[in-house]
Amino acid sequence: MEEWRRGWRTVLGAALAAATGVNLLYFVFSLFIPHLQKETGWTLGEFSQLQALVGIGSLAAPLAGWAMDRYGFRKVWAIGMVAIALLYLVIGFSPVIPTLFGVMVFVTGLIGVATTSISYTRAVNGWFSSQRGLALALSATGLSLAAIFMPPLLERVITLEGWRTGYFVLAALALFIGLPSILFLVADIPVHKADHDEVRRRAEEGPDHFYRSPAFWLIALSYVGINMPASGMLSQMAPMMLEEGLTLAQAALGISAFAGGQFFGRLACGWLLDRVHPQRTAFFFTLIPAIGCVLLWQTQNHYAAALFAVAAIGVQQGAEIDLLAYFVARRFGLDRYGSIYGWVQVAGWMGTLCGVLLFGKIHDWTGRYDLFQAGAVFSYIIAATAFLFVRLPPQRVFT
Repeated sequence: MEEWRRGWRTVLGAALAAATGVNLLYFVFSLFIPHLQKETGWTLGEFSQLQALVGIGSLAAPLAGWAMDRYGFRKVWAIGMVAIALLYLVIGFSPVIPTLFGVMVFVTGLIGVATTSISYTRAVNGWFSSQRGLALALSATGLSLAAIFMPPLLERVITLEGWRTGYFVLAALALFIGLPSILFLVADIPVHKADHDEVRRRAEEGPDHFYRSPAFWLIALSYVGINMPASGMLSQMAPMMLEEGLTLAQAALGISAFAGGQFFGRLACGWLLDRVHPQRTAFFFTLIPAIGCVLLWQTQNHYAAALFAVAAIGVQQGAEIDLLAYFVARRFGLDRYGSIYGWVQVAGWMGTLCGVLLFGKIHDWTGRYDLFQAGAVFSYIIAATAFLFVRLPPQRVFT
């Protein structure tokens, strides 16, 4: 309870900032597409290319992480929140010129990465040790709740006032909720004296040699193995559900089932990480979606099986941030957390881009999603197994 007494404000601030950073745009960007299409005439394929630009821009995560390690995470986080809000305003006021819009979308990913999980997990990890898993889970639920409640509200605003007003609303959320949360709720990480084992490990690895650690590559491999199948199926969730024999209304419920699984997975995994063997917890939560993929692969026209399957995939997606932030902080500490987490994010984004491209291409080649679903089973198994081999130092309790 001592950790919660000192750190609850940081968890609350991290949750509010996470809910109003650039990740919110990722959830609601599709709401802008129909209105932008009417104004520009761009095709859905061109919008997909724009979304890919966001992913490419997000590959700047290692640079953002290094800046947080070097200059302080709160300073970089706050600057990122202001910058993303100003960019929203610029987009809202600018003429829609394809090249200019593409550049601004790329810059969104470039500077917005400073407002993603690399920042709020760093804040929470610094205040929690024995309750770290649950604290990370609760901080991430801010974005989950925003993703549930903001889309219908924002859709109404865009329909009544136009897509530009939608960007102004996002800017207001970042400036008047996200930024004050960082400045007045999130606290600087307290200084912890390194114990003998930690000092020895740092001396052996060297300041910049984390990439020589098998643990780093195992965590990165797990992230790729998780993101590649999940991102592919998420990118075309509704068409995939329709191919499973569901109606459009049932497919919409399938997306809700995914969101429900994500919310449950986030809290359950965070709670268990503090109480059960972390590697086994990670193995279990990463293996759950493999079961869902088997159901999608082997069944057809089974409504309940399809709902359970997408919910199982959602469980892991909810647990993902808990697992990665927990393992990086526990294995490498916080001195280089931003840099290391940033490189792990790069691996994840590469997996995401490959998954999105492969999912559509495989369907074009075969006329079905079965081959991708079968491959997803093996991808999740590899990711789950990699977690088992990550060696973690003994848990430290902050005092």
